[in-house]
Amino acid sequence: MTVKPYMIPVYAVLVKAGRDIETLPEVYILPVAEHLAAQEEAALGATE
Repeated sequence: MTVKPYMIPVYAVLVKAGRDIETLPEVYILPVAEHLAAQEEAALGATE
């Protein structure tokens, strides 16, 4: 399975909407987690 760059934010939105990250295809779990972590870090950095 090839992971396209646009797919990571799409799956991140699904996880934020309540989809359990463990139900994602295995190749997406780490990139989605990294994307969500980067979003949180950016949000925290913007509020400081």
